[in-house]
Amino acid sequence: MTPDTPPESRPLKIAMFTEAYPPIVSGVAVATRTLVEGLRTLGHQVDVYAPYHPDQPADETGVTRLPAVPVPLPGWIPISMPLTPMAFNDIAAKSYDIAHTQHPFLLGTVARALARRLDIPLVVTVHTQYEQYVHYWTPWHEPGRWIVRQIIREFCNTCDQVVTVAAGMEALLREYGVTVGIEVIPNDVDSGDFLNASGEGVREELGLAPGETFILSVSRIASEKNLLFMLESVAPLLEAKNARLVFVGDGPQRAELERRASDLGLNHRVAFAGKLPHEQTARYYAAADLFLITSVTEVNPLTIGESLAAGTPVVAVDSFSAREGMVDGHDGLISALDTDAFRHAVATLLDDPAQRERMAASARETARRRSSGSATERTDALYAGLLGSGHHEENLGGNEETKK
Repeated sequence: MTPDTPPESRPLKIAMFTEAYPPIVSGVAVATRTLVEGLRTLGHQVDVYAPYHPDQPADETGVTRLPAVPVPLPGWIPISMPLTPMAFNDIAAKSYDIAHTQHPFLLGTVARALARRLDIPLVVTVHTQYEQYVHYWTPWHEPGRWIVRQIIREFCNTCDQVVTVAAGMEALLREYGVTVGIEVIPNDVDSGDFLNASGEGVREELGLAPGETFILSVSRIASEKNLLFMLESVAPLLEAKNARLVFVGDGPQRAELERRASDLGLNHRVAFAGKLPHEQTARYYAAADLFLITSVTEVNPLTIGESLAAGTPVVAVDSFSAREGMVDGHDGLISALDTDAFRHAVATLLDDPAQRERMAASARETARRRSSGSATERTDALYAGLLGSGHHEENLGGNEETKK
């Protein structure tokens, strides 16, 4: 290919920056890896830049691990450290066509500096309602949220293109004051493993008795996931309906959740399976009778799509992510953020196996219609549009010093 080949018809060199990448188990990590693999399938060179992780594979093709500080808490990702000028120069020497960051912080600033140095388009994907996480770093929540909103607005407005994974998040970004173009590209769910998953053996591994109903939660165990609300809501149902609630995941709130289950006298009705490799969660979805999600901070949770693909009806607390990820009354039920309302929704499906079966069939059909690969194709088209328009000069051309 010659340099004059139109961008839509030539392989691109893409620098992908992310704070979360496998072996981290999170929706962002899984979605980013799926996108990277999809872009490579299209013929592009995608170099991933991610923080060092103690459990990273010994040999990762196309992945460069950057210095990071480990956080000694379960479920936390490493925190990236500033790059040395030499390390940054090594990245810039590779002459990329696109810089794409999955986070507007830390490595996002490296992506921005690279875009300015190379005079290439900068894309940011916003996966997360970051203002909902300020309790981790400040006791002053409202000032903290204000600061986060300002940082996100400033970063996004220096990018050529903002991508987010839900229309509800697009609306929030506009409220923050983001003025550049925003495109909604929901994450691909690599649904093949989930559509074909077998739950054989899972119930036995968990010690479920014959006839015991299996209720599943899959998430990081942390306050923003609202799992204490989930436990308190369904607690009266577990004994009455002969059900077991199983939490898959780990995180800073696990010990508190375990203590609360014990205080409620539900040790025999609540189980903690711990953190599992992502590919193993398909077995749990397939074995479960019902999947619950109570977080209202999600943007585009992969867990809803994965549960639907496995044919497991969902009961979710009302949020824009739930409304965009499922259809109330078709794939499951959406409840108000109210203990009695959520309990009633769960009880409705526990009491009606036939309705669960109908919803299971609908869920699988929904998952089949949402063909994996759409996000990759739309991202590829977005890159081609940016490279063909020269639009990036408007946002990145003002800082000549960074290009030297």
